[in-house]
Amino acid sequence: MNEEQIRKAIANREPEAMEWVMNHYAGLLWKIAHSILHDASNEEIEECVADTFFAFWQQPEAFQMGRSSLKNYLGTIAKHKAIDRYRKINRRNELTYDEHVHSAGTQDVLLQLISKENDAELEQMIESFPEPDREIVKRRFYNGQKPHEISEALSLQIRQVNNKLYRSRQRLRTWWNNRK
Repeated sequence: MNEEQIRKAIANREPEAMEWVMNHYAGLLWKIAHSILHDASNEEIEECVADTFFAFWQQPEAFQMGRSSLKNYLGTIAKHKAIDRYRKINRRNELTYDEHVHSAGTQDVLLQLISKENDAELEQMIESFPEPDREIVKRRFYNGQKPHEISEALSLQIRQVNNKLYRSRQRLRTWWNNRK
């Protein structure tokens, strides 16, 4: 089967076509997911691969042969699903602010409140940035995305993303030094 036939068969909800795709690409997608979720359980990796196949089954028309091969398309979906799952797993492992405050001593609580106030001021400063600078800073420092991921997501050249990150850091550094 060629890739266009596969896409059409999936769009027509032919289970044999999906079975063919799964048999041909499961190993590759497992490796991609495992490279990102290397500390996660096998079940987490299996779910990530299953989510990838499900996304393709749900929207086969999103695959456009002229833009990418099916292998690369599925690999990209798997990568993004694995990154999302990785972030979700790490959020589960973090203590919430309230849990942390209740487990700390009185002195620590005061320091944490000051820190929380500084975080709110910082967030307010970032909100004052023009677009796309604000979005780039949030994606980089709050979501942990790499510059090349931000570049792809926002359709900007990587050089632009790096320049905007540099200028935003400079702006934040100046603001921080002048706020006292």
